[in-house]
Amino acid sequence: MTEPQPCIAAIDPGLTGAIAFLFPGEVGQVTVEDMPLAGGEIDSGRLRRRIVQMAPTIVVIEQVHAMPKNGSIASFKLGMAYGAARAAIEAAGVPTHLVTPNTWKKHHKVPGKTAGGEEAARALAIRLFPGSADSFGRVKDHNRADAALIAAYAANKLLRTGEA
Repeated sequence: MTEPQPCIAAIDPGLTGAIAFLFPGEVGQVTVEDMPLAGGEIDSGRLRRRIVQMAPTIVVIEQVHAMPKNGSIASFKLGMAYGAARAAIEAAGVPTHLVTPNTWKKHHKVPGKTAGGEEAARALAIRLFPGSADSFGRVKDHNRADAALIAAYAANKLLRTGEA
């Protein structure tokens, strides 16, 4: 009997965030979806159900933190979204790995937001996942690109080295 193919779920948290599902054996392809929302908040129940449905081996979530320059309301919303995503992962019972934005961006050589990082992330996601290029076609799809690149980071660094 063959062992099931590993699946990596990666989450770019936030109300405009996204989730990616990467099967490392399917080269050049990734499934990305916008974060499920209900009532202006992350729908953690729907997110949990989607994670369970895709049955990932590991979930990698970007470990975000408040940034004073973003203001208290934005920081609160980001913290709530991050907490809802973490709760959905925990409820799904899937092992979790946290990765800082600096870590996965350095791995992919993606610059910071002020240096054009959002567009660079989209362009890199299109190159790495040509079979899924339509998922990154709009300027606002940079969060989908981030989730896909977090998944690619996990495939390269965590699964291959056994850190996961």
